[in-house]
Amino acid sequence: MTRQADGNERAVSTARDLLDHPAWTRWGAHVAFWLVYLAVRTAAAAADPPDDVTDFPYLLNRVLVVASYFVLTGVLLALIAGPRASRSNWARNLALVLGALALAPITQWSEQAWPLALAGFSPEPYPFVIYLFQFGWALPLWGLTQALLGYHFETMAQARAVSRAQALAYDAQLRMLHYQINPHFLFNTLNAISTLVLEKRNEQAENMILRLAGFLRYSLDRQPTELAALTAELEAQRKYLEIERTRFDDKLKVNFDIEPGLENARLPSLILQPILENAIKYAITPRVEGGSIDVSARREGDVLRIVIEDDGPGLPPEGDVRARRGVGLANARERLELIYGERAGLTARNRDPTGCRVDIWLPLEEDRVGRTPAPALS
Repeated sequence: MTRQADGNERAVSTARDLLDHPAWTRWGAHVAFWLVYLAVRTAAAAADPPDDVTDFPYLLNRVLVVASYFVLTGVLLALIAGPRASRSNWARNLALVLGALALAPITQWSEQAWPLALAGFSPEPYPFVIYLFQFGWALPLWGLTQALLGYHFETMAQARAVSRAQALAYDAQLRMLHYQINPHFLFNTLNAISTLVLEKRNEQAENMILRLAGFLRYSLDRQPTELAALTAELEAQRKYLEIERTRFDDKLKVNFDIEPGLENARLPSLILQPILENAIKYAITPRVEGGSIDVSARREGDVLRIVIEDDGPGLPPEGDVRARRGVGLANARERLELIYGERAGLTARNRDPTGCRVDIWLPLEEDRVGRTPAPALS
């Protein structure tokens, strides 16, 4: 059963490959069409053989006549669709059908010319309309076959162009969202490093630079459309949070609670960073005593749920000018929507008694083939 399934898959794959190459398909169809036509004429002649079958090379004559059809229509195909049979539009497709019909007088003449060349006599010619119904019907049928193939490849080319344009737009949008993250974080970190240097806290400044280098190495090594392993993503965020802890003189407390077995779960790279940056900006920075951030990850059936909580003042009421609706949450939510559609999402709500909770859920993908994540080295 497995061998039969594999054979069916190979057959489907081969057929798909042929349909992806206009030259192979259209020229192959050209050869096959006239071979079938030769077989049909041969079968019809065998059903009612002439009396003088031994006095005239009927089979050779038939082969030469069909070869004339083959050559003439092949020249027509090359002129209209190009030697690679890759040109196609409605005008060219119509020209194939009408051009094939226009060849009928020449092919009718070949029906008389080859017997004359082979045996020195020519049979009584059929009236043109009778010839079309008896032998010439193959010409418009060939033209229609090639026109349909041309339409097929034209449609495929248009679909590919639309798909390519959509993919480029999707990639550009993800890149824009991805790189919105870095300028905010980079400015804050460089400002903090500058402050440490001015205060002669050189060792802390050096550690901060090393952590920044590790985080940026991870960030720049990732494509916006790439999914990263959860362990690599959390390691990068630890680097980020260590940098922020240096800024806040250890007033920032961070706890990670990750369910075992989720190490290879995949998620969009740097999807957590703007949410953590948001938490630090609104929950930690305004408070002299600092605060804490908790990050947890759980498996819920086929869903990966990541929760980021802080103990800050929480979300302001709707309409408040301080409402946390900056680039952070909107950025993460839009990236999830672009990558997963309705299968993923992000919500933010207040905790009881204080603080904010952000939930991210997305499909749990652990075996997705991709580039091995690069660790955020320091």
